[in-house]
Amino acid sequence: MYRIAVAALVLAASGCATMGGAGGREGNATIAGVIRLPESGLRADDACGQLQVIVALPDAPTTGLGRAMVKASRGNRCSFTVSGVPSDTELQVGLAVGGGLKCETGATPTITPEPSAVKVSDYGTATRDFSLSCGA
Repeated sequence: MYRIAVAALVLAASGCATMGGAGGREGNATIAGVIRLPESGLRADDACGQLQVIVALPDAPTTGLGRAMVKASRGNRCSFTVSGVPSDTELQVGLAVGGGLKCETGATPTITPEPSAVKVSDYGTATRDFSLSCGA
């Protein structure tokens, strides 16, 4: 009988630890994609480390949601994943460039496209791609 009580207590505790508690700011959706870097004209040792993908609510576009990761990929690219964002919610996805990332002319690289809206289903993944350019 003692073993049954302990087993029930362990199951109840683990169930409480894994349910809810996200506070409405975390979720189960993911945004992923690629950031294309210019073939030339960019001066940076770690361009991917100076980029930040921001997934936010439209009324708070600078307050990032989820867990973002940007890493170097093949060629002149960075890949990114932002996991744990709210599902079935209108979100805005944008890219920010750190102050140390500059073009050879000293200008900040141009980002395309502009931030855009996305809505991801439960446990779904949406893809967005960005490009950086230096000059015309």
